[in-house]
Amino acid sequence: MKNDEKQFQSFRLRVHACWEHFLQGEEQLRQLIDQKADSEAIAERIASLLTPAFNDVSAEVGFNGEKHELILNLDGNWARVFPLIYFQKQAPAKVLEHWNILIGRQSREIDRQKEKSLGDYQIQISGNSVCIDEIQVWTVWENEKANVSIYCEKLAALLPEKESEAYWIAYVMLDYSVGELAEMSYVRELEVLTAPHAEPSMTLAQLPSQFMEQLSLTVEELFDPERYCARYSAYRMEPNEDADDGLRGDVFTGSSCLISLLNAFWNEDTYIMDTFEQDGITAGYFCYPLGGFTGDDRGAQILDFRDNTAMMIENTAGAENFTYIGGATGIHFGYLDFISWDIKAVLDAAVSVFEKSGIDWVMFHSFRQDDEGITLFEKETT
Repeated sequence: MKNDEKQFQSFRLRVHACWEHFLQGEEQLRQLIDQKADSEAIAERIASLLTPAFNDVSAEVGFNGEKHELILNLDGNWARVFPLIYFQKQAPAKVLEHWNILIGRQSREIDRQKEKSLGDYQIQISGNSVCIDEIQVWTVWENEKANVSIYCEKLAALLPEKESEAYWIAYVMLDYSVGELAEMSYVRELEVLTAPHAEPSMTLAQLPSQFMEQLSLTVEELFDPERYCARYSAYRMEPNEDADDGLRGDVFTGSSCLISLLNAFWNEDTYIMDTFEQDGITAGYFCYPLGGFTGDDRGAQILDFRDNTAMMIENTAGAENFTYIGGATGIHFGYLDFISWDIKAVLDAAVSVFEKSGIDWVMFHSFRQDDEGITLFEKETT
């Protein structure tokens, strides 16, 4: 696919084209893995197979004894989980005959469920190997977040001259213990120690069990990427009563499963939107007036309207084009937040749904402060 053609394609179309391209070249990738080819050759092949969908993607591959695995990493960007899960779900049956498509660097706890030892897993450091069982761990939990301290003699030897290398290895090993999704979601802080604490420690191999106990999760729940996408966080804000431009200044309460996107919007940080738009993804919200909602149950009416409208837009546009990620209530306006995998299909569906809703008007705005809003529908006045 030429770059100028790719630039104007929706993510939905790019994903379809990418899986077709992957099918044509995946056998060669499997051969490279089986032959234990040079890592650079494998990385180049992975990049060439995923380029039709992604401007930039981090991935690893492997073989679990039964199938080859394509592991799509997040690299600290929580917003990437949504397009990666979308990509995973669109994988054709022919691909899945030979491949497991996985989201986030995987916990080796899964191997332990297959009677393979998590503690035996190792990583190379400057020619030396470090096993998970060689790493001591201490945790402090508060509000389902853990501060994690680790000590390993071989990592400590890298400090302070090679601090970035030490922390990279520490994070990789932590991911192989509890999984990248759980690490990003539940680890507030990671510290690599120069000397061990005096208190009794555990090993990284024991950490997944502690996570499951602290969070009251099963092993399946801890490693399920879709569960992380469905975790909504409620928030409250100090509203500006004079805010009437649709930029969410009047919001006093809301909920979202992608808080990092909202924080970026409020801080005028465009990184997430830049990466989304480079891949043909649009993230935005519908803004509409709340003057027609009255009565003692006004709040419930507003929430029901938002949820029902989101469901109707998804049914009209199709789940392959629309993902609901939350919303907010303001003094003047309601907000329905979403990610679009094909923005034209979503906007067409929104017009159809809002025209029948009784709302006076609706505006679309992307999660960029400097974008102009687009009025999609306005009721005619007589």
